[in-house]
Amino acid sequence: MSENGKMTDLSPAPTAEETLRAEARTWIYERLALLSAVIYIVGAGLMFVFYVPFIENPYRYFTIAAVVPLLPAALPWLFFRYLSGRRARKLIAEHAQPHS
Repeated sequence: MSENGKMTDLSPAPTAEETLRAEARTWIYERLALLSAVIYIVGAGLMFVFYVPFIENPYRYFTIAAVVPLLPAALPWLFFRYLSGRRARKLIAEHAQPHS
């Protein structure tokens, strides 16, 4: 209980390791999001420039040009857990080293 008689948050404070793991996940998430966006924009742009303009009624091909780049843009997310774990181990190791 707190001083005013109300219950306080009884959840334990996160450890340094948990904080570093969360930081690693955020760091990897930001980079994968940027990579996916770039892959999608470049892929869709290339398909719209080189594939769609040469078709007489391109409406169905607009959909294809917008959906097909989603597949390569989603591939980096298959490695999210591996990359965030690797980054977390690196941060934890750096944090555990004594500072001289």
